Amino acid sequence: MNNIVKVSLAIQSHLNDALYVLSLYDMSNYAHDTSERLNFVKYLIFHFPDTNQEIDVDQQWNNFIKSQYPLKTK
Repeated sequence: MNNIVKVSLAIQSHLNDALYVLSLYDMSNYAHDTSERLNFVKYLIFHFPDTNQEIDVDQQWNNFIKSQYPLKTK
């Protein structure tokens, strides 16, 4: 049986798997930073399903951080 799914679902699924595996290890600064970057990729995919669209990455990173840590200011 074929496992046909949308590319966005496959990407989200694999990112979730990577985050899960990462959570099994010590949450050092490196692991936390990696987890945050993986979540940023998920954020981008969710907000910009057209991956050919041009964005201001710094602005989107700031938006992502604000959405994750609403009380954190930069």
